Amino acid sequence: MQQKNSIISQLNESQKQAVLECNCNLLIIAGAGSGKTKTLTHKIAYILHEGYAKPSEILALTFTNKAANEMKERIENLIGDKAKNMWIGTFHSIALRMLRNEGFKPTIYDTKDQENLIKEILKRLNVDQKKYTPKAILSKISLHKLNMEKPSDLDESTPYDKLVKRVYKIYEDELERANAVDFDNIIIKAIELLENNEEVRKKYSERFKYIFIDEYQDTNYPQYLFVKLLYNGKNRVCAVGDEDQSIYSFRGAKVENILRFDKEYDNCKIIKLIKNYRSAQEILNIANALISKNNFRNEKTLYSDKIGGRITIKELPTDSDEAEFVVQNILKLQSEGESLNDIAILYRTNYQSRIFEEALIRNSVPYSIIGSKKFLERNEVKDILAYLRLLLNPKDNVSFLRAISSHPMGIGKALLEKIIEYAQNLNLSLFEASEELIKNNKLTKRQENALSSFLNTFKGVDTNDTVDRIIDAIMEKSGYKNYLAEKSDYDRMSNVEELKNAGDLSNLEAFLDSLSLLDYSDDLKDGVEFVKLMTIHAAKGLEFNTVFVVGLEEGLFPNENLKRNELDIEEERRLFYVAITRAKTNLFITHAQFRRKNNQYIPSKPSRFLREIEANESRELKRGSKVYHNIYGKGVVLSKDENILTVNFENNGIKRILTKDRNLTVI
Repeated sequence: MQQKNSIISQLNESQKQAVLECNCNLLIIAGAGSGKTKTLTHKIAYILHEGYAKPSEILALTFTNKAANEMKERIENLIGDKAKNMWIGTFHSIALRMLRNEGFKPTIYDTKDQENLIKEILKRLNVDQKKYTPKAILSKISLHKLNMEKPSDLDESTPYDKLVKRVYKIYEDELERANAVDFDNIIIKAIELLENNEEVRKKYSERFKYIFIDEYQDTNYPQYLFVKLLYNGKNRVCAVGDEDQSIYSFRGAKVENILRFDKEYDNCKIIKLIKNYRSAQEILNIANALISKNNFRNEKTLYSDKIGGRITIKELPTDSDEAEFVVQNILKLQSEGESLNDIAILYRTNYQSRIFEEALIRNSVPYSIIGSKKFLERNEVKDILAYLRLLLNPKDNVSFLRAISSHPMGIGKALLEKIIEYAQNLNLSLFEASEELIKNNKLTKRQENALSSFLNTFKGVDTNDTVDRIIDAIMEKSGYKNYLAEKSDYDRMSNVEELKNAGDLSNLEAFLDSLSLLDYSDDLKDGVEFVKLMTIHAAKGLEFNTVFVVGLEEGLFPNENLKRNELDIEEERRLFYVAITRAKTNLFITHAQFRRKNNQYIPSKPSRFLREIEANESRELKRGSKVYHNIYGKGVVLSKDENILTVNFENNGIKRILTKDRNLTVI
């Protein structure tokens, strides 16, 4: 009894209810910072302690090895050795374990293996691999697999679709011949095993009395099917997640999986965890107001015992002013005793980091980029800079090698070795050697065409032109622009565009010098604190005392590359919600009136999301205002008398409360 009490005594009432409910299918809607992992691990520990299932009858599915290991460790800390022999792991590791148990011993191809196989197939089909890159085709194939589409299911409406279908068919045949699987196929093969072998399906569905899925809002279609096939109507499925934090549709995640859970599994209960242990109530108020605008969600309003949150919403004249405002506030917070390690700058897309990096460098504030390279270290930026340096100085062999290796036309290893050897023998630069090889007919026709294409990139480009026009010319003549466009690689394209804003565009030499003088190194002593810079996607699951969410402008956030339908906007709103709920105490939200593009300032329109949160932040409470109270529920303001509101609550009648009541939210 003592151990049982220790398992549930640390829980709030909603968490306790979720742990004790063991005789039905269960959806735990766990709001941001509400103790999701704690609830899930305590529930598994409780089931084992009470003898509802043996460890070997527990299946828990996660998305990362880190999450799986943390779950195991927490359960073992609660009940000791009883936690051994559970099946806890990622979807892929569990599916692979199941396949191996049933005698299927495949070789697993990693991303590099997959790309090499696609390269070989494209070579076999005589396809230009710079025009149709293995990486892009592999990404397309993976997307089809996430939709459970086989090659025979695909249409051939465009030449590219026709090529993808053909490559996909050969690719799958080669995997089968090699007794190999790629990452996507691991789960698909497990699904086929369960669908085609009733005996195997019965074996596992009867074995696992309880199936747990963490972060259910992030499941894709194959993962949903995998769990569904393991359910037999007698075992119990418990999904934990939050549709308000579903932000990975670009990876195939289907938010509808969590929204329809209670329709998919009979005898289902939904329990909501709405007490937040991270953020101050003031921050939750605007988060609640924002996310309430989404239609496709389970209604809930988060609350916290913490008060004293400070929210600043600031419009700045330009993006440069925005960056300086952020850095000056970081310095102020640091002077007040805030650790730089507890400060984060969050942005929608990677290219936005550049201007903040420069401002931090100017002010000698150490920083770290999380989940991405620093701006000048990104491959596409380094590629274009190599072209620019080579344009100014054809004797720059380092830039030559970088530029020619990235050239979309494709320069083979044999040709490159021939250029290097020729240059060394005649004491020429690599550029000069290339010209001489062509001039003296030392190359095969194919080599000559490829090398001529590269050298022609630099012909006719005026080095006295403005830098933005030079970059455009290089991008066009080299084929690099089409290369990125065909891959629909908006992030990399945006990084190249942002390069045009990185210095004085009137002079190429001065532009390159100014970038070379920026110190982007990490040569700092151990123990130095860092401000964290990252995209909002990379910030999921993290928390900081102070958060700056920057660039709240239409076209930037919500992002202009969306289709602009309501589902896309809802996901962007969820992304902003995730950003807001990373903050514990201090939240800064900034946007600029003008943003620099191609050496000129373009007017920006404030994000629609600002209107949605500012309406709540101003708290214009008056007669007729609709409100939500964490204790009393929904209500309507009847009157306001200085600091006192009279509110008629739907389920609790008329109450008099303070206008500054931290439990009150305008809806």
